[in-house]
Amino acid sequence: MSKEKIIILFTVLIDVIGLGIIIPTMPTYVYSFGASPSTITLLFSVFALFSFLSAPVLGALSDKVGRRPILMVSILSSSIGWFVFAWAQSLIFLFIGRIIDGLAAGNFSTAQSAISDLAKDQKERTSNLGLTGAIFGIGFLLGPLLGGLLSKVSPAFPFWFVACLALANFVLAYFFLPETNKNLHPEKNITW
Repeated sequence: MSKEKIIILFTVLIDVIGLGIIIPTMPTYVYSFGASPSTITLLFSVFALFSFLSAPVLGALSDKVGRRPILMVSILSSSIGWFVFAWAQSLIFLFIGRIIDGLAAGNFSTAQSAISDLAKDQKERTSNLGLTGAIFGIGFLLGPLLGGLLSKVSPAFPFWFVACLALANFVLAYFFLPETNKNLHPEKNITW
């Protein structure tokens, strides 16, 4: 398996681990801020809303400026969102962290496009998308498990953990992920 494919799959894995890690841990963490159950619901909802809004925008941008720049920005934004959420001293920062991460979460469609770009033929494209689905399932299994285990250290620790994972993913992508969109014009290509 190529390093490009591994980095893209790692991006999907970290995104889904973050999605799953929050399920068992966010209620306890948010209650420590004196929040109500409706506030927890709003935190889940605000992430979903911004993820829904960002997916088509990030997908369209990745067609115009390239997959790599969009993945780089969204991976870094996700890390920042998690750091803000883990560091939060008040409810407003919890919301800001979830909004930032929600805006970056639309990168799943860009990751799927990037992994499709790597395919040499239709069979490999199908296989690559199947791998993406498998990684999604693995991440969704690992996320709640890690959230439950890591929350024994502290209620915020799972969020610090996923923020660091996303930051490590950014560093790997920066050094090892080339542009995968072959339909770009070289003069319009953005390099980092």
